[in-house]
Amino acid sequence: MFSTLALLLSASPSFAGGFGLFGTGGVHGDRVYYYAENSIGEAEQQAPLDEINSNGGGGLELILGDKDYKINGFFRFYFLADAPVTAPPDADQYTFNLRTEEWRPLGVVDAGLQFGLVGEPERFQLCLIGLLGSAVMTEDQTEFLQAQAGVGVTYTFARHFQAHAEVDGGIRYRKRLYPTVNASAGLRYLFD
Repeated sequence: MFSTLALLLSASPSFAGGFGLFGTGGVHGDRVYYYAENSIGEAEQQAPLDEINSNGGGGLELILGDKDYKINGFFRFYFLADAPVTAPPDADQYTFNLRTEEWRPLGVVDAGLQFGLVGEPERFQLCLIGLLGSAVMTEDQTEFLQAQAGVGVTYTFARHFQAHAEVDGGIRYRKRLYPTVNASAGLRYLFD
């Protein structure tokens, strides 16, 4: 027992992983609810409109795993902004319950895995990407879950730096499913 404890205490610490900055942009589905006043002065909901709107943002990512491995995990913490929804053509007749003039700020957290398919992690690599996350900080209580999958590339240079880019599609879930398509690119510093 003492020999095991001595071995554990004498082992040198291992540093694997890294951190990076990235930017993201894409499109997502949105549903616009709007109301019109009926003949007795009450608000009456009209048929909702489904739209595709843009989003963009950026933030920090933490990399888990050795840079020489084909499988790495990562956590992303970032700011995302959704574009305002588009009002219907005769908008002056309606009242809206969604923003039609301002971008919606969101704080998002994602966890993901990157699987190397072709190439070597120390140079150029084609990857599969899977992400699961949530918009956890919103001003208007419109948090949502999201799941995405796609393909990406990594290019490691100068031993500790890695450029990466990816395109993925998936869903957002808030009361119903909405489609999403996003692209991301960034730069990572790898410790090991």
